[in-house]
Amino acid sequence: MNEARKKAVYVGAPACFALEAECQLLNQAFPGSCYLVGSSLERPDWRDIDVRMIMDDEAFSGLFPHAKEHWEFDPRWIVMTVAISERLSKQTGLPVDFQFQPRTHANKRHSGPRNALGLIFARHGEEG
Repeated sequence: MNEARKKAVYVGAPACFALEAECQLLNQAFPGSCYLVGSSLERPDWRDIDVRMIMDDEAFSGLFPHAKEHWEFDPRWIVMTVAISERLSKQTGLPVDFQFQPRTHANKRHSGPRNALGLIFARHGEEG
């Protein structure tokens, strides 16, 4: 019986480490949290790496006040999404699809797994 082992993520270690470091910066820069979602969590033949910055609805509206429910057409959302996708791709060597999403939308429309990215761990008694 030679069953393939299920992995937590199908992205190589060096690229994953670079993605974690970049998402630490994003988590500090924006009022939300980055998550790895999509096919790279499910299979080795993924097309791209889906990273979502999930924000409280109010924070999302504050950052994109003119976006309403069709934010994919909002100029600010498009510029920021493309710029961050390109930066993440350049820094990691991965084809990254980055998007900002409001929490209500993300929870309602996407029920698949999410892996938190960019977490910072501190030892007991350390500040950071």
